[in-house]
Amino acid sequence: MISAKLPLIFALLSSATLISVAPPVRAARLPSPVRVRGGGDFWDEIRRGLDRLGGRRDYPNEGQSNITRRGLSSSSTSGDGALYVSLGIGTPAMNVTLVFDTTSDLLWTQCQPCLSCVAQAGDMYAPNKSQTFANLTGRSYNYTYSKHDFTSGYLATETFALGNNVTVANITFGCGTRNQGYYDNVAGVFGVGRGGGGGGGVSLLNQLGIDRFSYCFSSSGAPGSSAVFLGGSPELATNTTTTPAASTPMVADPVLKSGYFVKLVGVTVGATRVDVAGASAEGGGRALVIDSTSLVTVLDEATYGPVRRALVAQLAPLKEANANASAGVGLDLCFELPAGGATATTVPNVTMTLHFDGGGSGGAADLVVPQANYLVFVKDSASGLLCLTMMPSSSNGVPVLGSWALLDTLVLYDLAKNVVSFQPLNCAAFLAATG
Repeated sequence: MISAKLPLIFALLSSATLISVAPPVRAARLPSPVRVRGGGDFWDEIRRGLDRLGGRRDYPNEGQSNITRRGLSSSSTSGDGALYVSLGIGTPAMNVTLVFDTTSDLLWTQCQPCLSCVAQAGDMYAPNKSQTFANLTGRSYNYTYSKHDFTSGYLATETFALGNNVTVANITFGCGTRNQGYYDNVAGVFGVGRGGGGGGGVSLLNQLGIDRFSYCFSSSGAPGSSAVFLGGSPELATNTTTTPAASTPMVADPVLKSGYFVKLVGVTVGATRVDVAGASAEGGGRALVIDSTSLVTVLDEATYGPVRRALVAQLAPLKEANANASAGVGLDLCFELPAGGATATTVPNVTMTLHFDGGGSGGAADLVVPQANYLVFVKDSASGLLCLTMMPSSSNGVPVLGSWALLDTLVLYDLAKNVVSFQPLNCAAFLAATG
């Protein structure tokens, strides 16, 4: 068990990433290959993820059997475009790259010998080559993310290297021997969902004794510009030059117990306010799950429709692309760009504000989403398309707050206070200042 007082940083990028340790031990961030947002093969990866919207995560039926009851649900994108962490496993340690997932609470990696596994970058973890591996005999698991995406295997304990000679012994994790999924070239999943979900007693945060974590994902893609903090997370900035944080209570979900839900009460597009149905009533609003594996934000249909219409009106003179063009990239709304492409003069600057429940303050906690965080350039024609990274939820789907909307934002989860805070900032400068 690691002390809850020991803060750890998992430096995070949009491709393979790095790990380091936060103060009181000086942080060391290692170089890592990255992809710039919206450029080249990075968009190709995102596109593949959007193409898989038909295989969305099935939150109501997601979870692990053979450990505890099943877990979670929604109509979110999953797969490519996710965020990753790298860490060491075993003695001697070998590096593995895992998907960083805020909606599941199981840590697992593919293991040799593997009966049915997916392609991964680097060598697959071999338990028989580690001096600290121990099989928890008789404890198997089966975790289903969607109809086509799952992992199954057995539970074991192992030593994990979390950077700068910091190791944690006897961590229970899943050794996946039958795996099928949407995460290309990664070894498994680093689940940081709250305990009580599918992972039950093997929840990573429970094992580490951590009730506070945060992350800041940079849009720049520069090495060392993004990080995840476990344990002693950095404090929110309160100086006059930093945008104030928006803090909102987490709300419980009876189905997805491992998820972090926040209540959305309204959305403002430019000068147009759209209230979520029932938001004016006490306890009103609509709960969204924060999903780091989902690029796209998913709103309920009653909220999404007016938001879409307001955006179409305010982005004039941009012309809405035909439905086939939008569907071709897996999104609901795209705009045609003029021959010269997107410029400051051709794309009106329209900001979007997400209004969350302000808790005891009685007001709203407002997160301003810049245009670059809700529109993406798609190279699907000579001039390209500009597409909205939001989608309407299906009738039984769970609304989602996706990772694209939270780029360049410090997201702090305080489980002891049951609060999530969002603070827009320059992640690279923030991480440099925190050491």
